Amino acid sequence: MKSLVSLIMNNKYSINIRNLLNIKPVSLSIKNLNQISVSDAFLWRTDNGFNTVFKFTDILNLFYKIKNSFIEIHFYSKTNKKIKVINFKDLSLSNKIDINSQFLDDMHDYGVFYIYHFTNTEVPKDIIISNRCYTGYSKNNNLHSFIHGNTLAKYAKINNKNNLPNYNSNIVKKTVFQNQTYKIQKLFQDFDRSELFFSNPTNKKINFSVNEDIYALKNGCSLLIDISKYKTIAIKSNCLFLRPIVFSYKNEFLDVHHA
Repeated sequence: MKSLVSLIMNNKYSINIRNLLNIKPVSLSIKNLNQISVSDAFLWRTDNGFNTVFKFTDILNLFYKIKNSFIEIHFYSKTNKKIKVINFKDLSLSNKIDINSQFLDDMHDYGVFYIYHFTNTEVPKDIIISNRCYTGYSKNNNLHSFIHGNTLAKYAKINNKNNLPNYNSNIVKKTVFQNQTYKIQKLFQDFDRSELFFSNPTNKKINFSVNEDIYALKNGCSLLIDISKYKTIAIKSNCLFLRPIVFSYKNEFLDVHHA
């Protein structure tokens, strides 16, 4: 009986109703998925003197001793336009790429990227891997401020025998009404300037507000918002896990962290 109730309560239709009515809402779900590589929506910045460093691990080798794994990293603009795909076949356990304007064909902007792990070797049926990685941000060649992954966003099957992987989203759930409130536990008045970076991890448009300012993001799009005029921040949205990345500036110092 308990199994039946759980099955009914956790199918996609029930989850939609629960989220709509805000009754034990489900923020993220990878239920019934297996043998997948899950990626965050990682932020890249090359605007206003920024450059980005991305450090990542060969997880399949490190934890499953699979030696022939390979990685794809997909770069998107802030309007969800695919910019480029980088393939890594000769991996070390620890790897790094520098993302500057030259790397992105002289782009001085921001957007997101996703990392996927693949292998042609059979993997356990219940395997789900997520490379949360570390991304560092430097402004005007100062020291990088590092954070790990922020929001699970997309996934692909690990086995790639047909060389035609499917890239899927909708791990993070949304609802019709803006009934989700997220308050950042930080006071911003002591900084010269602060920004919030948002990315839409869902496959549909989301609506949200930052205090009284109203915004919308199409699927896969991203947005940087200057919040220097505010001391505290409350975010209301119809996305059940809309957690921004915070950039705070003080003199020559930069602090980057999760909200």
